[in-house]
Amino acid sequence: MELTKEILFSNWFLLLAVAGALLLLFSSGTVVRRVMNIIYKKNLSDLASANSGTDNVTVPNADEEKIAKDRISTGLIIGKCENLIIYLMVLTGSYTALAIIFTAKTIIRKEDIAKNSMFFLAGTMINVTYSLLISMLVKLLIINVLSC
Repeated sequence: MELTKEILFSNWFLLLAVAGALLLLFSSGTVVRRVMNIIYKKNLSDLASANSGTDNVTVPNADEEKIAKDRISTGLIIGKCENLIIYLMVLTGSYTALAIIFTAKTIIRKEDIAKNSMFFLAGTMINVTYSLLISMLVKLLIINVLSC
């Protein structure tokens, strides 16, 4: 069932769409942080401050801690924007645009990825996967609720 004009302006659609967006926005950071902690068995700050060539994590100095916090806050802002864009693209059925967004983000953050690929690529993949999962579930829920 396609999302027609009547469905787009129904109260149920708006309620479910907004609830799904809020769920995604408020839970994605926690999901990414926890999955990264489970996979790498390191704190997110340690991953953000680590350089690509080092396996051991030394005690960071004040500059490295500031850089790590900046990376995390920048990633948080970019991640939330990415969540919303993915969510809207899935709800509207614009799946091709998802590849463009993913590619653009990779190009824009090329320098950061070169410095610490583990942190950026793993975080992006976890965030994109979680965003797609929630978006698809909300879309299926909307279609099932509105088709009754």
